[in-house]
Amino acid sequence: MSAQETSPAAATAAPKLPLLAMLAMILGVFMAILDTSIVNVAIPKMMSVFGVNQSQIEWVVTAYALVSGALVPATGFLGDRFGYKRMYIISLIIFTIGSALCGIAWSNDSMIVFRIIQAAGGGAMMPISMAMIFRMIPNEKRGLAMGLFGIAIMFAPATGPTLSGYIVEYLDWRLIFTINVPIGIADLFLSIFFLKEYKSEIKRSFDVWGFVASTTGLASLLYGVGLVGEKGWTNHEVLAFLIVALISLTAFVLIELNIKEPLLDLSLLKNGTFTLTLLISSLVTVIMMGVLFLLPVFLQSISGLSAVQTGLILLPQALLSGFMMPIAGALYDKLGAKKLAIAGLLITAYALYLTAQLTIETSFATIIFWMCLRAAGMGLMMMPMQTAGMGTVPPDKIGQGTALSNTVRQVSGAFGIAWLSLQFSGRRDFHSANYAEQLNSLSVTVTDQIAKIQNAFISAGQSAAQAKSSALSYIYGQVQMQATVTALDDVFIVTAVLSLVALVMSLFFKEKRNKDAGASSMHMMGE
Repeated sequence: MSAQETSPAAATAAPKLPLLAMLAMILGVFMAILDTSIVNVAIPKMMSVFGVNQSQIEWVVTAYALVSGALVPATGFLGDRFGYKRMYIISLIIFTIGSALCGIAWSNDSMIVFRIIQAAGGGAMMPISMAMIFRMIPNEKRGLAMGLFGIAIMFAPATGPTLSGYIVEYLDWRLIFTINVPIGIADLFLSIFFLKEYKSEIKRSFDVWGFVASTTGLASLLYGVGLVGEKGWTNHEVLAFLIVALISLTAFVLIELNIKEPLLDLSLLKNGTFTLTLLISSLVTVIMMGVLFLLPVFLQSISGLSAVQTGLILLPQALLSGFMMPIAGALYDKLGAKKLAIAGLLITAYALYLTAQLTIETSFATIIFWMCLRAAGMGLMMMPMQTAGMGTVPPDKIGQGTALSNTVRQVSGAFGIAWLSLQFSGRRDFHSANYAEQLNSLSVTVTDQIAKIQNAFISAGQSAAQAKSSALSYIYGQVQMQATVTALDDVFIVTAVLSLVALVMSLFFKEKRNKDAGASSMHMMGE
């Protein structure tokens, strides 16, 4: 059957997108992704309420990331075995109950336990939703559907700090959890009434050893990589977790390649188009998570903004990324993924090149413009590329494909934050030492400058000894500020180069509008 013959049939069977079903999935995924970042701003408040230190409270964030990431590989099996609608509803219920429990947590330990419950539901919703979209939506409308779905993926992590900052500063911090409850209940009714059930006719046995190996490996990898930014790659604890991860994930690959019914079908990686889109999406995720993590360093440490003010600076680019998603999806349905990927990555690379011109004097308006330009570029290519890759996956392996795609996304996001944070720390130390050496070579000029600053402090009422100490602290602070900004510029250059690498990779992408996908989707919709 030709594409021309397939399209009218698909259009007749599905004249428009099932918007309420899409809304049900977008709401759930938005909440789940939002809860990976919304807690960060509330950490100081929770430390005070629960009377714990930084290392203890960090498990509130870490536990959610580890559990949600480690459970993803099993979602394909669970959806195929028990039905995707049923698993989505169960995941949503678990997430909503976990959110309610987090809202009433009375100690740090109880909060960690409740976050694990919340993550058990939240981690499954993303891959299950993606699998349902690819089964529900015909090929010629899949781009727009994934564009709408992508609003949750791009918009949620960017708005988390803004929303959390406002709630913590002006409302009750527990609302960051309990706000999920009424939304979750409303989403439950939407899901029950508007989602269709999709279930594999082929019954597979559960790959227990594959699940144990993947869970151990992914949890160890995510935790070990999460420590890198703080402790470095050579730290004994980091190395121990990474070794466990390497051994476990190697065992997982061997198990999956030698078992009749694997948890994750790694043969999907033989699909060159699918694998290429995974690699490109991974690079873009590294860029996205790294920038969102590092830019607040400048806004809060250098510019002195509060968490709420920082969130407001970041909000316009979050809104634009959400706005771009459905536009990119509609363009994908007409132009395909390759042109959008090339255009989007060019814009992203240029925006990051501009951001690398950041100085202490850079205006907030300029920063907002740079971030919006970057968001527009990333929004233009992110979901079209993922949609094109998933479009080449056979219909009976969609659940496996979305599980594999989301596993890679989790790992690349964690790696991106850790690696770019380490790059930033290293470059900051390098520039700090370099600037200090330059000051020593200009000792006469610096001595005169210190004397002027010291006299200013003396005029303010300090003693000579206090004034000298204050002057030296001021000079040291200026050196550290300049080193921090220059280090950020270096990291932005690195991310711009990564964008160009992804751009070169996208040139090898072979555009293939899957003619059978639309027919397959219509066949499954008929079921």
